Amino acid sequence: MYKIFINDKPFIIADSFFIDNSFPTYSFEEDLFETKITEALGKNFKGIVFNCNDIEQAFQMFLKHFILIEAAGGLVFNNNNELLFIERLGVWDLPKGKIDSGETPSITAIREVEEECGISGLVIENFICESYHLYFFKDKNVLKRTYWYKMKSTFTGELVPQIEENITKVEWVNFTKSQIESLKTYESIKEVLIKYFG
Repeated sequence: MYKIFINDKPFIIADSFFIDNSFPTYSFEEDLFETKITEALGKNFKGIVFNCNDIEQAFQMFLKHFILIEAAGGLVFNNNNELLFIERLGVWDLPKGKIDSGETPSITAIREVEEECGISGLVIENFICESYHLYFFKDKNVLKRTYWYKMKSTFTGELVPQIEENITKVEWVNFTKSQIESLKTYESIKEVLIKYFG
């Protein structure tokens, strides 16, 4: 299944067994699929589900409409099992950033967390998931695919936000599954947290 967030609303591409009664659901037809992608970019989009026999084919068709940018980031825990959050433009987020040429997603994840948070001593424990969200940059529709890793850090020094990336706070938070719904963040980040916490 692919869940792509467009203006914080889900465009879901799933197999024929997937059911979500929150959104209109359609069986995959190429013309309808293309039409709904265009509609999803509008202000009135609330979410949609497409049931497909070939999810990968549908996703490749979706990708044709956008510029794909790949990024990586982490859910970082310290020795107190606190989770590392950043605040960017008034919204809580997880540290992440664009994959540079020649980098693997795991190397990017470590580099970006270090740069955005002023932290060191990071160790990747495992891969969690990929997330997808759309944003607009210089009049272009960009689809960001982010690879997420669980990381551990023994760092006990002062956290330093990367101000030039509009990060104003970096904090360790004693965070639990019950706090996800009320967290002031993006739906794609909530989805990553849900996948991690189960």
